[in-house]
Amino acid sequence: MLQDDIRAAIDLGTTKVSAIIGKQRDGGSVEVLGMGTAPSDGMTRGAITDAPQVTGAIRTALSAAEKDAGVSIRAAYVGLGGSQIESRNQWTRVPNQGIAVVTQTDVNRALAIARSEAANSGDHLLHVLPRSYALDGIYGVRNPLGMHAREMYIQTHVITGAREAMGLLTSTVEDAGLQVGGTIVQMLGSAESALNRQEKDDGVVLIDVGGGTTDVAVFYEGTIVHTVVLPVGGWQFSNDLVQSFNTSFAEAERLKITHGAAIPAVRGATDELSVNANGMDQPLVITRRELSQLIHDRASEMLEMVRLRLQAPHLRDIPLNRIVITGGGAKLDGFQAVVKATFQGKVRTAAPSGVEGLPAERQDPAFTSTVGLLLWGMHNLARESHVGARKAVSTSDVRMFDRFKGWISSRRTTTAERTPVGAGKPAS
Repeated sequence: MLQDDIRAAIDLGTTKVSAIIGKQRDGGSVEVLGMGTAPSDGMTRGAITDAPQVTGAIRTALSAAEKDAGVSIRAAYVGLGGSQIESRNQWTRVPNQGIAVVTQTDVNRALAIARSEAANSGDHLLHVLPRSYALDGIYGVRNPLGMHAREMYIQTHVITGAREAMGLLTSTVEDAGLQVGGTIVQMLGSAESALNRQEKDDGVVLIDVGGGTTDVAVFYEGTIVHTVVLPVGGWQFSNDLVQSFNTSFAEAERLKITHGAAIPAVRGATDELSVNANGMDQPLVITRRELSQLIHDRASEMLEMVRLRLQAPHLRDIPLNRIVITGGGAKLDGFQAVVKATFQGKVRTAAPSGVEGLPAERQDPAFTSTVGLLLWGMHNLARESHVGARKAVSTSDVRMFDRFKGWISSRRTTTAERTPVGAGKPAS
């Protein structure tokens, strides 16, 4: 086994932390060597709210992946999401050097200048992704290599994160004994694993419904042109059931997963369901239609939020009638039908793709982002082995984490009190 081909990725979700280890083979294919997951309640809508809990979940998930892979991991790519992510499109002028043939050196220089300009925003710079070029006033050039030009501009899609959030992310991962091998926005990972080249060329909207957030990315002519993170996800579906039926979150999750659907006219709509309601001696009896109506209303509201965020001026001439959905929330019975009704276009549900050796139980939309983070890092970041011994964490450190976890848990407010549904600044 060539250890310098082995990389790892950590996907920090609102409800779970996932770890994946893979090997890049000769020829470029990627083989999954191991995966692990751990439940997490230390994240709220993509933001870390209980760092010690997340640190513990990272250790648990990565240990399981290491056991499967038979290697120790010292570093990993880390996925980042949440409303602390913002994006924009920018044009950058490349200083005039006289008429000449555009070379790879020129393209690299243009991207470096765009990155330098983007870094002046004050936020932590995550990605500067080239979209197109303009040569002597001719716009829409996708590949300028070999063309003659006196003046060149580069258009990029810039993604940034709040500095405080990035600092907390780094320290949380390092407390698990890991080095951060690179930070990747989760929606880029999802796109790497969920979308095919034709979709990216023709125009596609990717909607990744996670536990606490819904990530949206638009691709056109092979590049990303728009990103947005909505602070609403599968958690809200369950929380609606908690409020409506006065039940526990665990009971609401059971109802949603076992009997829930996003369309009220689901088969067996009149079937009666028993709900363990708080403060009641007898179970509350509801119909499957009542359950599904609540889920449908929330799904419709969430998708309407997505539709409104796609009305940005720079998307006016881009086809938006092809939708790909993924993430754990996309598995909900009838959800694809609600998406189709909202956008009146072609819709498909995507599971992870692009790798070999993925266990059958992981071939699930809930793991699209996890697989994609590994792929994106292998395809776009410098080759660097992630194999090695993790930094040891002392017993006193663990006790300190546990004490801090208890302290912060006692001071946490409910998610509903902290951030109202629909809050957050849209990205462009």
